[in-house]
Amino acid sequence: MPFDTPSLPVLIKRTQSDLASDALRQSDAQVLARALGGAAYGLYGYLDWIADQILPDKADESTLERIAALRLNQPRKAAQAASGSVSFSAAAGAVLDVDTLLQASDGRTYKVTAARTTSAGNNSTTIQALDAGSLGNAEAGLELIPVQPIQGVGNSFIVLAPGLSGGVAAESLESLRARVIRSYRIIPHGGSAQDYETWALECPGITRAWCRGSYLGPGTVGLFVMRDDDAQPIPNAEQLAEVQAYIEPLRPVTAELHVLAPQQSPVTYSLRLSPDTSAVRAAVEAQLRDLHNREAGLGDTLLISHIREAISSAAGENDHRLSAPIADVPAASNQLLTFGGCVWQE
Repeated sequence: MPFDTPSLPVLIKRTQSDLASDALRQSDAQVLARALGGAAYGLYGYLDWIADQILPDKADESTLERIAALRLNQPRKAAQAASGSVSFSAAAGAVLDVDTLLQASDGRTYKVTAARTTSAGNNSTTIQALDAGSLGNAEAGLELIPVQPIQGVGNSFIVLAPGLSGGVAAESLESLRARVIRSYRIIPHGGSAQDYETWALECPGITRAWCRGSYLGPGTVGLFVMRDDDAQPIPNAEQLAEVQAYIEPLRPVTAELHVLAPQQSPVTYSLRLSPDTSAVRAAVEAQLRDLHNREAGLGDTLLISHIREAISSAAGENDHRLSAPIADVPAASNQLLTFGGCVWQE
């Protein structure tokens, strides 16, 4: 049975009882009892804290990182810097050095990662965000200006399509905690489906993964991954290749691995609410998004009863009429049912 930590008043009372006698009732026994009781209470609290550090579900950040370093192939995933290409105009023979700093109007700073000796007219090079994290991601067309003028090089660098991408924030504490707890629950089995999913989740930016055995025939493995924290959660070819490269040395030699992106299948909801207010609409949308995150895994069918339950559980909702969908929503084996928005009926 669990140990109950005595409260401070109980500890003081115990000490008073141990010290008190007819001869000491008028002495400093009361002060001594409170001092000793307070010291004992602090020790009990420290022991409670130590007990919380033993397992990862309640461990503090520093302790959790130590446990992760011992148990996981990939401890806490570090932040990654966004990168991409830019174009600029220059005179012939100008030199653009590596680590030249470029800055956007909002203060984001980037550095050149490939030196160039320019030709007359339009040139291009690659850049990387100076600070790691998702803030470095940017759309094509963003204008960057050199922090210091560069002889022979124009004062405007334009981000090329598809933009600056790959910036990932450092892994959150709760994401790390979930991976460590998973390592206790799921024991490696030398290449089981769960092993492939675990390896994928160790890659920076990957938030969900599903493994399908014999996906393209005997000996093949289909691994689908998602990047839910990115502006575009469906991974591109470069991001899929990163996962493939990470898993290649870990997988069984007899397996042929294919890392794939799920095919999105948006589900649009048509409904009427009572009362129909902006707050209730927002609450319903939040509940439906949560339903998709919880129950709409790769190839999973979304149950109509659960859809109605999610809408009914929205704060402020009193009644609703759901026009679409009207039945369970199926998904193909490579499809992921995503929230496609709501159409509100009067």
